[in-house]
Amino acid sequence: MNVTFDFTSRSVLVAGAASGIGRSTALRCLEAGATVLAMDVDASGLASLPQDGRMLTAKVDIADPRAVQAAIDDFAGRTGRIDGAVLTSAIQKRTPIDETTDADWQRHLDVNLSGIFYLVRALYPVMKRQRSGSIVAFTSGLASNGWAGAAAYAATKAGIVGLVKSAALELRTHGVRINALSPGLVATPVFLNSASEEELAMYERTLGVSQPEEVADTLMYLLSDIAAGISGNVVERRLIARA
Repeated sequence: MNVTFDFTSRSVLVAGAASGIGRSTALRCLEAGATVLAMDVDASGLASLPQDGRMLTAKVDIADPRAVQAAIDDFAGRTGRIDGAVLTSAIQKRTPIDETTDADWQRHLDVNLSGIFYLVRALYPVMKRQRSGSIVAFTSGLASNGWAGAAAYAATKAGIVGLVKSAALELRTHGVRINALSPGLVATPVFLNSASEEELAMYERTLGVSQPEEVADTLMYLLSDIAAGISGNVVERRLIARA
């Protein structure tokens, strides 16, 4: 069954758009007719996106609240509205707790949790004013299951769940939706650069590893009007065994 989405005349923000799930989602939204603001700290990755009048880019470290606010204000000013936001930005550095430096712990908090908070906060007035919008932030199975060496990452992803559920209650009377997506195991730079070869091989044998474009399909659904009744949820993707 083929599913198509029409995002003509809509504007979508994608944070973490230089690679992985963010990149695949930015391309899918562009293909569906949307104007896309591709945001990332990776300038070279942004430069490799299609040079299209509807693909706008902004080099932003989301750990900087002023930079986040300025980028969203500029995008909303240029397009008049922001209909959707996919917030994929994250870092993961595997280190045992007793070897985790203050700087590494803080950087995980700054990017994975505070950065997402800054994005959501900046989107509030835009979407509340237009009385519509859909935001998707990313959590992880590690938030509830943990993983040796991934305490900083797992802690921030658990925080995302609390942020999303609270925001959903605040936004529901304004016609704005927000959900958290737990994408499962996906072949993104964040995962591939942190997992050991043994861990990756084990996952491929057992649970399976998705490609970023497969997750983009789920995100397109959550951004679309079809998902109008879904807010405040943690949506979990699980691979279905293929014959």
